[in-house]
Amino acid sequence: MKSRWIVGAGIYLDQVFQAWKQARPDEAVQKIEICQDTDYRFDYSVLEGLTPDQGSMFVAFDERFGNFKRMELMQAVMALGFKLESFIHPHAVLDPSAVIGMNVFVGALAVIEHGARIDYNTVLHAGVHVGPNSRIKSSCWIESGVRIGANVEIGAHCVVRTGATIHRGIKIGKNAELGWPQLYRTDVPNKTVFDIRYDEPIRTYGL
Repeated sequence: MKSRWIVGAGIYLDQVFQAWKQARPDEAVQKIEICQDTDYRFDYSVLEGLTPDQGSMFVAFDERFGNFKRMELMQAVMALGFKLESFIHPHAVLDPSAVIGMNVFVGALAVIEHGARIDYNTVLHAGVHVGPNSRIKSSCWIESGVRIGANVEIGAHCVVRTGATIHRGIKIGKNAELGWPQLYRTDVPNKTVFDIRYDEPIRTYGL
C-alpha cells in the first residue's frame, strides 16, 4: 500500500491529518512535521529517505505570512518530485462541473456549486458555500461558514474570515483579507485588509 504523507506545521497540520485519517481509514496516512528555524526556513531533512514512488503528499500550513509559506512548502516538495493531491471531505458536496486544483482542502459540509473553480493550494474550511461560476484563485484561506455568491472572483493569497458573506458578482483583489463579519457588496482592491480592530479598511504595500 502506498503512503499518504501530510506534511507541514502547526494546528492546521493536525486538523488535516485527523480529517484524512477519519475519512480514509483504509489508507496508510502519516503526519510529518517540518520545523522552521528562527528565520522561518523549513528543515527538509525529515523528508530524507522518502521517495516519490512510495506515495503522495498533502501540504498543510495555515494562513500566516499571507499563505506564502504554504506555497513555499508546496513548491519545495514538488521540486523533490512528490505528487500533491487534494482532500475533499466525504460530507462535502461538489457539483460534477466544479474544478478543483492540486493541494486543495475542502472541509466537511462545504458546498461548491456548478461551474465553480478552486485553484491550487486553497483551503476551504467546514461549511463554506461557493456559488455557481465563482472562482477562488490560488493559495487562499477561506474560514468556516463563509458564503460566496455566484460569479464572484477572489484573488490569489486572500484570507476570508468566519462571518463574511460575499455578494454575487463581486471581485476581491489579491492579497486581501476580509475580517469583518459582514456582507461585502462592493469590489475590494488588491492588498486591502478589513480588520475587526479598526473601523476603516487598511491598504497594505510591499506584499
